[in-house]
Amino acid sequence: MSGHGANFTRCFFAGAVGLATALCLPAIAQVTPPNFAPDASIGWYGYNRQFIQPLSGPGPVQQDPERPYVTNDEFRVTGKQPSEQLADLNNPILQPWARDVVRKRNELVLAGKPANPPHASCWPVGVPGFLLRPMTEPMYFVQTPKEVVMILSSKQEIRHIYLTATHSISIKPSWYGESIGHYEGDTLVVDTIGIDERTWVDGFGTPHTKQLHVIERFHLSEGGKVLEADVHVEDPGAFTMPWNGIQRFRQYEAAVRQMSVERITQLASAPEGLSGPLLRTPIGAAALTRGAMLSRSRTTRNSDGGAG
Repeated sequence: MSGHGANFTRCFFAGAVGLATALCLPAIAQVTPPNFAPDASIGWYGYNRQFIQPLSGPGPVQQDPERPYVTNDEFRVTGKQPSEQLADLNNPILQPWARDVVRKRNELVLAGKPANPPHASCWPVGVPGFLLRPMTEPMYFVQTPKEVVMILSSKQEIRHIYLTATHSISIKPSWYGESIGHYEGDTLVVDTIGIDERTWVDGFGTPHTKQLHVIERFHLSEGGKVLEADVHVEDPGAFTMPWNGIQRFRQYEAAVRQMSVERITQLASAPEGLSGPLLRTPIGAAALTRGAMLSRSRTTRNSDGGAG
């Protein structure tokens, strides 16, 4: 999906310092759209590696209650031995074949064998898995009148959300699919389809089909210090029913915000899905330049994405 938009270098500062999108909203809007980047140093950190259960209704696959999950973050604080994600197979949302896929991963974990996620091979994580990506550095937003870019700086994974009302007529599956969005008051609503079937929905290895449809609602709370993403997932090929999950992020501590504005601008111009190791190679640099040129020359959407 590298063919969208205008020159990010010119529009980044408007998006990072003051939400340029607000200038384009109809006068009838009563609530200011959320500004996820009030200045260029604002980043977001997600401490959860699993979706949070909603207050009611069907929810995401959860950890097996008999085998608590200990993240590396918790290990650093408590000293508890880190453990693997192990799915509770009793969740009714899984189609039989999808349950079998998750069961097989459980068996590998219990046998002490590798059960590595796709991103361990430098594949982009897809949607909604992007929200659960382990972070050692913050996630940044770039907001412009035409699109929102989300950047995972720890792995330099890039996701584009195009502020338009309709999806493309023909969508070629890609790592992050095609994400379109709009603002509803203080919430950014994102609608994504066309997601590559090689991606996982979560860290449990939950699979999906080409029918996967994800709607995310991003909004701020606690005076702008917390970013919440409410996630709605539908895929009749993999799930018996639609389900909801939640992910929360906190503003990244100022003391460890180290990514420069120039680097964020460079990444925002990159083809979707490229990761850090590739961007540092001659091939990656060429792709970055080519992607920027295509962004200036194309006026229609496409679903091209790169694996890093």
